[in-house]
Amino acid sequence: MKITFTPALRWPLLLAAFLLFVGVCLFPVSSKLTRISGLALFVLVWLGLLPIGWKNRAFRFIGLAISALVVIFLLMPTRSGRDVAALRGEYVAGLQRYEGTHYFWGGESPVGIDCSGLIRRGLIDSLFVRGVRTLDAGLVRHALWLWWNDCTARELGEGHGMTAALLETPSINALDPAKILPGDIAVTAGGLHIMAYLGENRWIEADPMVQRVLTVTVPSYNVWFGQPMKVVRWNIFAH
Repeated sequence: MKITFTPALRWPLLLAAFLLFVGVCLFPVSSKLTRISGLALFVLVWLGLLPIGWKNRAFRFIGLAISALVVIFLLMPTRSGRDVAALRGEYVAGLQRYEGTHYFWGGESPVGIDCSGLIRRGLIDSLFVRGVRTLDAGLVRHALWLWWNDCTARELGEGHGMTAALLETPSINALDPAKILPGDIAVTAGGLHIMAYLGENRWIEADPMVQRVLTVTVPSYNVWFGQPMKVVRWNIFAH
């Protein structure tokens, strides 16, 4: 039996695809499956809307123009002379927006987030927003690359082309804050936990014991602040 995608059938299918897309976006765990599914559903909804309004000249022009502008923007060269200090500040602000978020192992969203998810998502958000605002396609591409390529706290501590080692310390409580900058990140020696420095002796973490994202002031009795740490810096802040 041949199925004809009439307008009466097309709209329910598009609505179903859109609701699935929203569901994938709200699902806290970020994985290759959720990323591929979310991207595929977004393309499906966008391509499904274009034929529906194709007979409308204004809709057709706007739809094609938006698609072309996005592609052109993403192909633009990286802007030189970035304000790294401003980018650090936006990263710190991006991290703080997740304060109070529920801890969820493997999570990387406002619905639920874990320690490495917080460190990654804060940078993804700040790079994307600043890239769009300053028309720096390089920042947007970097944000999309980070979003697509997941990594653990251990991998961030080991570098893997994302971070550069700064120093090692017997504990955060014993660390001289003059040796680090806001946005630097600390990973436990075993790679089980990761946190980011906000400045003024404050660190932010998605604590699996407290089950939420919180800001901790040094010195602290928090168990993570008494453990050996490796401090690293995002490569994008090293230039």
